[in-house]
Amino acid sequence: MKNGRKRKVYEPEKIDNYRELLERVETKFGKNIAYKYKKNAKEKEVIEKTYSQYISDVKALGTSLLELGYEGKKIALIGNNSYKWCTTYMATATSNMVIVPIDKALPDNEIENLVIRSGAEVIFFDKKYNEIMLKLKKEEEAKVNTLISMDDEKIEGIEKYSELLKNGYTLLENGSKKYEKIEIDNDKMSILLFTSGTTSSPKGVMLSQKNICSNLSDFSSWVKIYPSDTLLSFLPIHHTFECTITFLYGMYSGATVAFCDGLKYIQKNMQEYKVSILVAVPLVLETMYKKIQKGIKEQKKEKLINRITKISNGLLKIHIDLRKKFFKQILNNFGGNLRVVLYGAAQMSKETIIGFNNIGIELIQGYGLTETSPVIAAETDKEKRPGSVGLVFDDLEVKIENKDEEGVGEILVKGPSVMLRIL
Repeated sequence: MKNGRKRKVYEPEKIDNYRELLERVETKFGKNIAYKYKKNAKEKEVIEKTYSQYISDVKALGTSLLELGYEGKKIALIGNNSYKWCTTYMATATSNMVIVPIDKALPDNEIENLVIRSGAEVIFFDKKYNEIMLKLKKEEEAKVNTLISMDDEKIEGIEKYSELLKNGYTLLENGSKKYEKIEIDNDKMSILLFTSGTTSSPKGVMLSQKNICSNLSDFSSWVKIYPSDTLLSFLPIHHTFECTITFLYGMYSGATVAFCDGLKYIQKNMQEYKVSILVAVPLVLETMYKKIQKGIKEQKKEKLINRITKISNGLLKIHIDLRKKFFKQILNNFGGNLRVVLYGAAQMSKETIIGFNNIGIELIQGYGLTETSPVIAAETDKEKRPGSVGLVFDDLEVKIENKDEEGVGEILVKGPSVMLRIL
């Protein structure tokens, strides 16, 4: 089953691997601010990195890893959403190594199990994991021989991220061409993601760069992110939804990604960074909507808001959109710039969807899973229906097998974004 339309909302620029992604970004968006973040929630100073700076760091880190002889090896990565996480991910993948993002919320024994199963020889990590990493290095079953602290802690047996990066720049200055000469096999496993799915034992999902880049191209033909947009990154970045949409599609579009200081700072960070796009899950959106409703009720403005909403929706029918003006006070609570929320992973009430749309925040729902890189279907910028997961991407085929009386059955997917296989 195709989506039936056979047309795209936008014409995407096709890419087949991360090298092509970086080339595109460097050419078109090199001077754009790629990332904004603070050292911690208590800091006021915001650090900014352009795409040119980011790509330079990627090349230097990749060169350093190649010099150490890790081409073709597996590199594990665990930590908070951060600039260093994004740099490590891309440096590894564009240096013909396999990146293994690991869930930062897992208990130590599960982290240990996944590192051993993956066969990772290098691990990049936050200081929170110092103890478990030093233990892993001694495990006979593990292949780990290099530990790298992204927090640059000086501990015996652990190398510093900053020194690895600095060494890469020195190698480049001295004429190293190792990174430049790397050729990417688009169809080879480049990303190994562990997901529990419907089973108790985590599955290792093998993805190629072509899998993910195909999904990026498909998504870009449905939903537009502009170079002027700012996304807030707060969902766990090891997860394919956050990784593909916020990190990779944000980069593909030349937009800015701002790293959240923590879940309790989402609203504050949205105001600070003037966030225009949010990638979220229903639980977060339901909580936000309840806060909006609570504020309206406390100010005894229910009747006023209902009246304005009716007027606003009436004007929308004749293509006059005054929602940003009518609901400016509410929208200012979220920074005043929020225009689109991309969400998935669970069902959300139609009341919440309609409620956000009424005040001028468009909600776009998608459906997918890790094994499909991840998006299979999504609403578009022009076609939405509250409660629907949208239309199947043009490059994918979907059918429902073993349907019951209500049409519920097993979803089968075929196409270029479907994983290579399970580990």
